[in-house]
Amino acid sequence: MVIGKNIVAASALRNVSMQYQTPEFVAGEVFPVLQANAPTMKITKYLPADYFRNDADVRGEGGEAKRGGFKTTEVTYSTVETAFAVPITDELRRNAKKQSAQPLQPDIEAIELAKRKVMLKRESEVASLITAATWADGNAGGEDTEGNWASGAGTNTFKADIKTALKTLREKGVIPGANMEIRLLLDDLTFDEVIEIDDIKDQIKYTSAESITPELLARILKIDRVIVPSVIENTARETKAGTEFTASRVWQVNSGKGMAILYAYPKRLGLRVMSAGLIVNDRFDEDEGGMHERVMKWREAPNHQDVYEVGELRDQLQVCAEAAYMFKDTIST
Repeated sequence: MVIGKNIVAASALRNVSMQYQTPEFVAGEVFPVLQANAPTMKITKYLPADYFRNDADVRGEGGEAKRGGFKTTEVTYSTVETAFAVPITDELRRNAKKQSAQPLQPDIEAIELAKRKVMLKRESEVASLITAATWADGNAGGEDTEGNWASGAGTNTFKADIKTALKTLREKGVIPGANMEIRLLLDDLTFDEVIEIDDIKDQIKYTSAESITPELLARILKIDRVIVPSVIENTARETKAGTEFTASRVWQVNSGKGMAILYAYPKRLGLRVMSAGLIVNDRFDEDEGGMHERVMKWREAPNHQDVYEVGELRDQLQVCAEAAYMFKDTIST
């Protein structure tokens, strides 16, 4: 006897597919991107002491005004190329066109995958630089808050610590202005705890029924912006099965213990601006496209495949240690 369900062969649905996506990258929201035209150069940095010294004085009749000047130093960047390539075989492309095939777009997806690999590398290297550095708090890897930003902490120090960080930045001359924002980056685990702190929830319970978003938290803290990254990377070795997955948070100092950084961010780069750091993105030569990102395709005839490659010329560097204040171990999981 023929069973009805057995006479229909299952084929791939053509208009729906499932994919995991890396959350949005935020490195460029912490260190602004400087598009350069040279692989290595020096960035001029003014020393602040001369600008804050109160040494103007009365000039006597016929006398000279008191004199002084300013000093500068330099920070050097040197870009290197980061790239990733994806081969697409003729067989894959041919079979993807079959009516019963999975709804793949091999050429488009190859470029998208290569680009995301390059962006993930940028995110990881910028985060590693930031979380290993010493900032205005004076502690390598950040000030240890001993888990006291957790909503259930006996003595929660979140607001007091942010107040201390803001005070420290102001004492360094870092304040918001026409071209300056004060931003706070909280990893997602820390943000989830902070918005459950009673003192934070109490500030809106009589005025708003909305949940606490990064934008609302920024208003509560009286800063310009709160950024909550949740980017992860897979640290497991690739195997033939392709199912191996060990998640590691990109934005962390110590695994599972939370971090945050309060920092200055310029609305636009130019002369005499303040920034905690920079991502420098060099331009490729004209014969490579002349852009700050290079997308290449070439044919490997013996292997019957095309290869798509995405690359960038990049460096990341701390510029002003006094322009940021970092915390580690904000929570403990």
